[in-house]
Amino acid sequence: MNKQTIITLIVILIGITGLAIWSKNVIPASTTEATSKSNLTRTEGALVVDELFYNFGKISMKDGNVSKVFKVTNNSATDTIISKVYTSCMCTAAYVLLPDGGKLGPFGMPGHGGVAEMPGHGNGPAGEVLAPGETREIEVVYDPNAHGPAGVGLIERAVILEDENKNVVEFTFRASVTP
Repeated sequence: MNKQTIITLIVILIGITGLAIWSKNVIPASTTEATSKSNLTRTEGALVVDELFYNFGKISMKDGNVSKVFKVTNNSATDTIISKVYTSCMCTAAYVLLPDGGKLGPFGMPGHGGVAEMPGHGNGPAGEVLAPGETREIEVVYDPNAHGPAGVGLIERAVILEDENKNVVEFTFRASVTP
């Protein structure tokens, strides 16, 4: 074999390897098919989350924001205060939906304009009080345009809640962002 043939074969082999690696990172879910990674709940302290993970599948930047509501329940025998809500990235906002139809937030990434400490609300000194067995919905809004044109591809973000005892509950979502 001549030198040019060997170089061509090496370039093709590198291309095929790169394509194989890339294809493993593509989300198979379609835009209409948003699936959960797990139906398990997560318990940390008194708070229990209905879903640990949500997959938006393929979303388009041109279609704008997407949102998902997670449910958090106080699984203890006493009142629990959600004292902090924050996100892992500035592209994600979280809202605590109140029983009266109102909402608290937006809560975002600490240090990037997001409010990490919940304002005084309810009967608690620092945040939202959940009675035993009571549930709050947490609306998560992801802005696929927040990172500009470089924000395409696979993303995974988290929303974190802390109670008054510093117990942490975290749930995540994933999307494959297209232009």
